[in-house]
Amino acid sequence: MSAVMINALLHAWTLRLPIQARVGESDHIELEMVDISASGMQIRSPDFDVLKRGFDAQHNAATFDIRLTVRLAWARPEDDGTFVTGWEFDRPDDEERIG
Repeated sequence: MSAVMINALLHAWTLRLPIQARVGESDHIELEMVDISASGMQIRSPDFDVLKRGFDAQHNAATFDIRLTVRLAWARPEDDGTFVTGWEFDRPDDEERIG
């Protein structure tokens, strides 16, 4: 296994971001975002049956509605009129805020 793959695997297990998510038309449930990238995501769930109820097995697909609780830390205008924004997740109280 390459060093890049090992680093990616280690990173995947360190995200551990608590989220609320709804799969399909089910109720929102507490989950843990383990990893997310442009190609997909990993989620840890205490109950796979809840995920299966919102899953379309015929098409091997699901619609996720994910809620994150964040705080706006900074915003930067771009030359093209758009904005790039930075958002903070929960943090220890003694940690300095960015913005």
